[in-house]
Amino acid sequence: MPGASRVDASALVIGLDIGASKMLAGCVTADGAVLRSLRQPTPESPADILSTARELCDALIAGSPDPIRAIGIGSAGIIDSRSSTVIHANDNLPGWAGAQLSDMHDLPIAAENDARAFAYGEAKLGAGRQFDSLLCVTVGTGIGGALIIQGQIWPGAGYSAGELGYLVAGWQGDEPLLLDQFASGPAIERAYQNLIKTGERIPLPEIAKRAQQSDQLAKDAITTKARQLGLILAGAAASFNPQALVIGGGVLEIGALYWDAFAAGFREQAPAPVRATPLLPARLGANAVLLGAGMLAWRLLDGQA
Repeated sequence: MPGASRVDASALVIGLDIGASKMLAGCVTADGAVLRSLRQPTPESPADILSTARELCDALIAGSPDPIRAIGIGSAGIIDSRSSTVIHANDNLPGWAGAQLSDMHDLPIAAENDARAFAYGEAKLGAGRQFDSLLCVTVGTGIGGALIIQGQIWPGAGYSAGELGYLVAGWQGDEPLLLDQFASGPAIERAYQNLIKTGERIPLPEIAKRAQQSDQLAKDAITTKARQLGLILAGAAASFNPQALVIGGGVLEIGALYWDAFAAGFREQAPAPVRATPLLPARLGANAVLLGAGMLAWRLLDGQA
């Protein structure tokens, strides 16, 4: 695995996941084991986020019996991975754009967008291990995406390659409706709200529970949005032509009801050359970004970054 040949076998790295609502840090071995992890809510201000990140890392360093050599970060926002700078962030992390992640700690730091860290983790340790090229998509409160080409993250000219959430998926009057709004978890909530014709917004876990209890409208909201995402990603697969798609994120926790409708939509729309593209559920779960960030740190130590 990355780093094992050039670093003391007892060494560790830290993987750090900086999300809009939580921060998760863990000690990661060269073969992808998480030995210890710590979690904190994400503070509101950029300065407090960086301070909390350093505190999490220092706590792991202080409690580790083995030396920690580097830190990998997977962060919300678009990240310039060469300078470890946040160059764009949405309203989920106000003021985050401009943050210098390389200033967070004295240890060497490798930083990437969280969707790219997720993709790198799945490519090296998870569902995509046997493939050289992947389109990886996360479906949660938004839609994230990343491209893996020849086993490495493809950043794009402006570090936004694979950002599928910005695709226009429809229109609301004269305003474009982005995929991020159209097929995410909140989109399922809005679809169900429209079907039950009340002003009440039901959280997605409750909608999933109702679907399991044979609420047909809950099933319809879930399967409609899942199928629509499959239709759209069929077009993305035709454009990028990866060897496989890896799909993760909290919405996938709904299970077979969602997955089967998504896969059916993909196969229905995909042109013949990409119709057989493998569709793979992500395997790394809640630690995916942390592990991907850890693998980025190992790559840095191995001189490949």
